Amino acid sequence: MTTSAPDRRTFFRAVGLTAAAGLGTAALAPAATAAGETVLPTTYREQPNFFYCGPTAVSIALSAKVTPPSLDTLAAELGTTDNGTNFGSVSPVLTNRLAGATYRDQWMAGTSASDADADLLWDRATTNVDDGFATVCNWWVVAGDYPNWGGNTSDIYHFVTIDGYDADARTLRVADPAGSTLTASLPSHHWLSPKQVATYCAGRGYFW
Repeated sequence: MTTSAPDRRTFFRAVGLTAAAGLGTAALAPAATAAGETVLPTTYREQPNFFYCGPTAVSIALSAKVTPPSLDTLAAELGTTDNGTNFGSVSPVLTNRLAGATYRDQWMAGTSASDADADLLWDRATTNVDDGFATVCNWWVVAGDYPNWGGNTSDIYHFVTIDGYDADARTLRVADPAGSTLTASLPSHHWLSPKQVATYCAGRGYFW
């Protein structure tokens, strides 16, 4: 995976990708689906336009514990505009919306993730899942490196949600709001190594 790129703001922006997608929901089973898997009872949603990935990722995260408000309500609380969602707005909204939760920002400087970064993300995300909480990530995916697709011709800045893990395979389950906003072939969820997820977070970060 290519990890070198200039620093940019924390937005989901894919040049030339502005097609709107219909909003869909699908209930996920609360139990593990295979040996080693632990998955939260989140409700998957697909972002309705190219700049609502932040509110949609937050909605998925909230759904592990509560019934989320509308995406428009979350967008207002997050300060989302057609330029995207600012990094610093995510943790306060998650904390305010979830009783007993105190979400924190983890900014990751640079354009690559170390093994220590990956191990820390794994420990935090899996502990969150065990406690019933999802982790939201802010990704920077360089051209050609989008997981389970690779068809992005430009860098993509995006919010996703970690809502499960496989202890045997040591992979994280990532709920991806992008869906058909990017391509009809993109799956709703990815199983990725913590190193891959952490590398996508490099230059941005995550909220745990």
